[in-house]
Amino acid sequence: SVFKVRKTSQQTRKDPSPRSSNMDGFSAEICRRIKVVLQGRTDSAQSDTVPAAAVELAPSMDASSTVTMKQELADSAQSDMALTAAVELSLAALGAQVPAQPGDVLLCGRMADVAAEQLSQRCKCWVNMLADHEVTSSDDASFKVMSDRAGEGLVVKRLSWAGPKDEEGGLKLVEALDSLPRPLVLQCASGNRAGAILLLWLARQRGYSAASAQQLAEDLDLKFFTRCATCGPVRDWVLGHLPSGTEPMKQQKTEGAVVHQLFDPVTSTFTYLIGCRTSGKALLLDPVLEQKARDLSMVDELGFKLQYVLNTHVHADHVTSGGQIRKLRPEVETIIAESSGAKADKLVKHGDTIEVGKIKLEVRATPGHTTGCLTYILRDTQPGGVSTMAFTGDAVLIRGCGRTDFQAGSAEQLYDSVHSQIFSLPDDTLIYPGHDYKGRNVSTVGEEKQYNSRLTKSKEEFVKIMGELGLPYPKKIDIAVPSNMVCGVQD
Repeated sequence: SVFKVRKTSQQTRKDPSPRSSNMDGFSAEICRRIKVVLQGRTDSAQSDTVPAAAVELAPSMDASSTVTMKQELADSAQSDMALTAAVELSLAALGAQVPAQPGDVLLCGRMADVAAEQLSQRCKCWVNMLADHEVTSSDDASFKVMSDRAGEGLVVKRLSWAGPKDEEGGLKLVEALDSLPRPLVLQCASGNRAGAILLLWLARQRGYSAASAQQLAEDLDLKFFTRCATCGPVRDWVLGHLPSGTEPMKQQKTEGAVVHQLFDPVTSTFTYLIGCRTSGKALLLDPVLEQKARDLSMVDELGFKLQYVLNTHVHADHVTSGGQIRKLRPEVETIIAESSGAKADKLVKHGDTIEVGKIKLEVRATPGHTTGCLTYILRDTQPGGVSTMAFTGDAVLIRGCGRTDFQAGSAEQLYDSVHSQIFSLPDDTLIYPGHDYKGRNVSTVGEEKQYNSRLTKSKEEFVKIMGELGLPYPKKIDIAVPSNMVCGVQD
């Protein structure tokens, strides 16, 4: 998170005035525990440990305790640091939250002026979302605190949203997040509507299905999704603006590439159509035999000329359509990993590049699910920068990974592959998996590094988990693997 506790100069008063000791039990305990955290720490250590203490203590802290905390700790050499921690505590107690994704947006409800003023000093933008009928005199006073800082570089916006019935206002807020400076505060009455706006913005930015957005909301513990009994209409509003995850989806706002995600409901397999806008050439990645007509129709409808059929590995759950496509269109070439032992027109290895017009796919070896697994990396310009996309096959799935108990799979090897070749990519890299069984469609490297229940474990724990999965023998493996070993080269 960019919301770090600021380091401040520490000055001890020479002639301190007496302070009241009439504190209730929990406030005294909070002071004691923060002093313990601060004692003997260097400034650099304090900047990390104080927020941790704030998170730990937040449930027991209320807004009025900020003043008491200030009085109790004012004579301490660490008074500035302790006061900042107290503000962190009061923010958390009032419902303020800094979700780990994207990490530069804070969600909050109404709060004490002292907390708002302190927070505003660490932000570049403050958006008040309160609807006109919600605004009280106290809200006006708090907004004035923000407005007074507008001349100091803080961007202050009043963008009202009353909830799902205000369709125009909600979508206007979502669009505004594209250009508002960061760090950013979204403030409503309780923080719930702010969380909804952030989630919809994130989901649209990343091309998430409703199920992917729900997964992220649960992992981030966005309280409008996980801890609000009356937020059903707001949740439904967010999810209602997102696709199901089983329909064809155009992905990413890119300049050079067109990426379409297609889904086979029988095998829960994702196929990707990737095309070059400039040259009109395209490739299909991990196509399913039974979906051949659909895939070729989309290629033609978009005006592309198919150049390659790629596979991330020798699949055990479906037969690739590469061979049949090659019969229909002899100019198309098939590609697979040299290490897979399969036949194809082109065999590639780690470090190779596949070019389709002006598009370049980097080949990364990610064995473990099978010996010949590849991840393809696409870097493409988009408004504001470069988008990185990783087509991971079965190496990384959304909050999971492929099994390692057949085709010479290795849990140890998969763990090493993922951490060295995929988790080393930028956190905002979009992960496009080979499968999903819950309606999810896209994730990011940052999300999987943080929330993947298998791959966040130690290597030893991961190996143990994979060894105890007890999964059934794949239904199509005896048909799929022999067919896919010829990878479209039909002699």
